Amino acid sequence: MKHVERISSPQAKAEPRRNWKNLIGDSVLALGGVILITGVIAVAHLYPRIPTIAFVYLLLVLALASTRGLYAAILTSLLAFLCFDFFFFPPPYTFLVVKAEDLLTLVVFLATAIITGQLASALRQRAEQASSRERELRILYEQAEELVSLRERQRLARELHDSVSQALYAIGLGAHTAREALGSDPEQVLESIDYVLTLAEAGLAEMRALIFELRPESLEIEGLVAAITKQVAVLRTRYKLIVEADLGEEPNLTIELKHTLYRIAQEALHNIVKHARASKVALRLAGEENEIILEVRDNGRGFNPAGPFAGHLGLRSMHERVTKVGGTLTIESVPGQGTCVGVRIPIILGSE
Repeated sequence: MKHVERISSPQAKAEPRRNWKNLIGDSVLALGGVILITGVIAVAHLYPRIPTIAFVYLLLVLALASTRGLYAAILTSLLAFLCFDFFFFPPPYTFLVVKAEDLLTLVVFLATAIITGQLASALRQRAEQASSRERELRILYEQAEELVSLRERQRLARELHDSVSQALYAIGLGAHTAREALGSDPEQVLESIDYVLTLAEAGLAEMRALIFELRPESLEIEGLVAAITKQVAVLRTRYKLIVEADLGEEPNLTIELKHTLYRIAQEALHNIVKHARASKVALRLAGEENEIILEVRDNGRGFNPAGPFAGHLGLRSMHERVTKVGGTLTIESVPGQGTCVGVRIPIILGSE
C-alpha cells in the first residue's frame, strides 16, 4: 500500500495545481477580454450612441464558454456587468444606478450572459462526451478487429495442423516405407512413391489456399476465379472429389462482392467435405444481365432444410453475407439426393 501511495500522491498533488493554473488562466482571459472591449467602447464613444453595444460582451462570453468552460463565462459576465455599470451608466465611475430602467437593463444583461455561458458550456461538455464516446467506440472496434484476426489465425493454425502437418507426416512415412522396400519389393517402392507424390500435391494445394487467405490483398490482385480455383484444387487432391468447375472469366465486381462470393463458396465446399459425404461437386460462377450467380451442387446425402441439420451455422453465415449485399440465397436439398446452394447478387461494377 505504501508503494501505491507514493505513486498516487504526486498525481493527487498535480491535479489541484492544474486546476489552479486553469482558474488563473481563465481569470486572466476574462479580465483581459472585458478590459479590451470596455476600452474600445470608451475610446470610440460607442455608448450611448449605440445602445445595444453592450451585447458585444456576449460574444466574449460565448467564446470563453465554448473554449474554457462555465467558470470563465460567469466571471466574464460579472466583470462585464460591473465595467459597464462603472464606466457608462450614470453617474459614471460609481456602482450606483439611478434609473430603474438602467438597473433592469443591467440585470437582463447579466442574466442573458450567464444563461448563454451555461448553454455554451453545456454544449462544450456534450461535445467532449461525444468525442470520448467516439474514442471508446474506436477502441472497441480495434479490439473487435484484433479478436477477428486472432480467431482467423487460430482457424488457419487448426487447418495447418489438420491438413498440411498431417500430409507432411504421411509423406515421411511413405518415404520411410519406400526406403525399406527399396531392395526387396520394387512394386511397393513405386506404390509408396506414388502415395508420397499424391500427398505432396495435396499438401501443396492446401498450402497455396492457406497462403492466399493469409494475404488480404490476394483476392483483389489475383481475382475471384483464381481464389475459388485454389479451393477446387484442394478438393481434388486431398479429398479425391470429382469437381466440375465452370467459373468463366473474372467478373468485374467490387472487392466487397468478390469477398462475399469467395467466403460463400468456401463455406459451401467446407460443408460438402465435412457433412455431405459426396463424391461429385459441380460449381458454377456466371454473370447474367444485372446479377452474378454462384451455384454449388453435390451428390451427397442431402438433408431437410426445414429441420435441424449439421452445418446450419455455416448456412446462417452465408445467408447473412448475402443479405448484407442485397442478394438472395436458396438452399435446395432432399435427403439422399444431394444439395444445391444458389446465390444471386445484384452486380455493382468495380471502380477500376
